[in-house]
Amino acid sequence: MKKFLLHFLFAVIVAGDLLGHFISLNNSQLIFKPLIMIWIAGYFFLHAKGMDKTVVKLAGLAFLASWIGDVLLMFSAKSEMFFILGIAGFLAAQVFYAFLFLRTIEISGKKSFLKKKPAWMIPYIAFGLIVYIILFPELDPVLKVAVLFYLAAILIMASTALNRYGNGHPISFTLVFTGSLLFITSDTLIAVNRFLVEIPFDGLLVMSTYIAAQYLIMTGILKQYE
Repeated sequence: MKKFLLHFLFAVIVAGDLLGHFISLNNSQLIFKPLIMIWIAGYFFLHAKGMDKTVVKLAGLAFLASWIGDVLLMFSAKSEMFFILGIAGFLAAQVFYAFLFLRTIEISGKKSFLKKKPAWMIPYIAFGLIVYIILFPELDPVLKVAVLFYLAAILIMASTALNRYGNGHPISFTLVFTGSLLFITSDTLIAVNRFLVEIPFDGLLVMSTYIAAQYLIMTGILKQYE
């Protein structure tokens, strides 16, 4: 019953945010968007009793950095500096997530997937190069650097999610890995919409994939230690 009520609250928060994007209610987004990561962090900590302290700490830092990124990006239309600082917040989140995933592998005591099959890194590297080459002519000098570092960070995060394959609960792997791919999808949509071509219902698409990504990663980590 407790989990049902908590998820009902989450559904209200998500619906409020997505509806705001759908019908362009900026005030609605200002209210609901900051609550997304607060709920995800709160739910995680409520169910993280007995977990490895380093895992809990890294997850908390990733959630906090994501929340900071969320808040800053809400004001990105006012100034490019908010966009750059928002990228910095999410870059930090990707770094924390990467170390979190590596920690779960370390705890398992098994050999990581990419050490056994490093060729699986090729799709990540290729995707990053293609996206950066396409975006490069549209970026100013500061953004050229910022986007490069962010692309590297999110692809490292996603590859470390893949690296967990065979190192724990299979459902945990599936949830976290799917979340990492949705994170890439969300951020790619942001980049395409901001620098290349306007995407219809971009806010709705970006936030739905982003929220799903954060929720799946959080629940996937919890699943590992149930």
